[in-house]
Amino acid sequence: MIKMKQFNILVFSLIIIFNALSQDNFSIYGDIQINGQTFEEDASIGAEKRDPSSQNYLNLTLNFKDYLRIGSRFELHSNPIPDLKNYEGGGISNKFIQFQKWNLDITLGNFYDQFGSGILFRSYFDPNLGIDNSMYGARIKYRPISGIDLIAIIGKQRNYWEYGDGLVRGFDTQVYLNDYLFKKSKTTVSLGGSFVTKFEEDNSIKYILPENVGAWSSRINIGRGRWNFDGEYAHKINDPSPDNGLIYKNGNSLILSGSYSKKGLGIVLSGKRVDNMSFRSDRNAELTQLNINFLTSLNKQQSYSLAALYPYVTQPNGETGLQFDFFYKIPKNSSLGGKYGTEINVNFSNCYTLHKTNPIDTNSIGISGTYGYESSFFKFGDEKIFQELNISLKKKINKKLKLNTTYINVFNNDKILKSQLTIDGSEEKIFANIFILETEYKLKSRHTIKTEIQHLQTKQHFGNWGMGMIEFNLGSFFFSAQDLFNYGHPNSANHYYSVTTGLVKDSHRIELRYGKVRAGLFCVGGVCREVPASNGFSINFTYSF
Repeated sequence: MIKMKQFNILVFSLIIIFNALSQDNFSIYGDIQINGQTFEEDASIGAEKRDPSSQNYLNLTLNFKDYLRIGSRFELHSNPIPDLKNYEGGGISNKFIQFQKWNLDITLGNFYDQFGSGILFRSYFDPNLGIDNSMYGARIKYRPISGIDLIAIIGKQRNYWEYGDGLVRGFDTQVYLNDYLFKKSKTTVSLGGSFVTKFEEDNSIKYILPENVGAWSSRINIGRGRWNFDGEYAHKINDPSPDNGLIYKNGNSLILSGSYSKKGLGIVLSGKRVDNMSFRSDRNAELTQLNINFLTSLNKQQSYSLAALYPYVTQPNGETGLQFDFFYKIPKNSSLGGKYGTEINVNFSNCYTLHKTNPIDTNSIGISGTYGYESSFFKFGDEKIFQELNISLKKKINKKLKLNTTYINVFNNDKILKSQLTIDGSEEKIFANIFILETEYKLKSRHTIKTEIQHLQTKQHFGNWGMGMIEFNLGSFFFSAQDLFNYGHPNSANHYYSVTTGLVKDSHRIELRYGKVRAGLFCVGGVCREVPASNGFSINFTYSF
């Protein structure tokens, strides 16, 4: 394994060598990311003392005449948090060679890609979530004629420093009908279809498990003027695994979205249904390991601290949900809009369980070794999983001052989501109201002062929270201080204070932070990882070249 000192020497040596090799036909580009954190004991928030942790990445790509690319990523992980302990170590994690010419794109090695919305296949890298399910194998992209794109893939998925045993194969096609059928039409239409299969040996001594699991999807996009419609349906054959309780039911998923937009107005209505769509290259994998597909959530992605306290966690075994998003800007110089206008955004989303009945082969639901259950496609279940209403108003008061007020009403059924740490280990249904006031005052060009005041009110879980933050942006320099105060905790009130400072200069960015972090879930798009309570320093550095 590579140590930190060796990693640094390697990084700078490679940069010098590659720059020396650069000629007119060659170009070198890449980026460096360094993250470090210390951990001090703090019994008041449950933080334990641990050795310092660091995660370091170096991406290098050599480009030759714009048609040949050779790249790799070096990683070094030292004492990662418990949830990501299998990343411990260092070395070359990803490497690839890519050829692009004559409407052909061939990649050998590691690659990332996505078919459609990702409902059937998505490989991606998100270090904040600890996810890297890159494919290691081959990918071919080809455009035989204008308006038709083809993709074929084969390979295995990265699983920390190894690769999963399951073999993933897939094919995707996208057809843009206006390129050759409706060239003069004001309506644009595109169609897509995907097929993905995994091969995994049956090592069970109790069940006969399918070794080849196939899944297909079809999608459509229609646009005309201000209107747009997207839809995708996927179907997967039976894939018994610990995720679904080892049942033999086929899976399916449907995502629909319609929108209307014009200057100052936007409306989006979306819906989805997911039924038994866990899809991994290793049926025994857990958490975020070796997922072949990605099931997006239909709730607003929150950026405010208290608004993100009760996140939604995607339910691959079954969910039915809706989302409505409305944006309107009251015109300038009107009685309600004032001199600068007023922006209104309303977002509503909810999600329910599936309506399930007994399967044909047993009189109980969810029994291992059976079909599991039957479900009505157009009927919601009786149990609400999640619901959220967001109302925000943005107002420019004058040339220097802006205000943003937000109200959020959230329902989190932790009996199903199981996303919260509780005092006695039990789950409950959580109802909360959140109020947010954000101000931004412009001192001069690129110099602002930003403040946030947040309050969360609930009678469940850990009770009420308050939050205050002030942030100074002074050109390339920034500084902020904040405190999250759990004053409604039934046992003890806790402060989670922190101070952050940093500098952004050209392609460099460095950030230093000291403070406390509460235990909980960090989520992006319904995908989450557990974050332990901590108290200490952290540093984040990025550089692109």
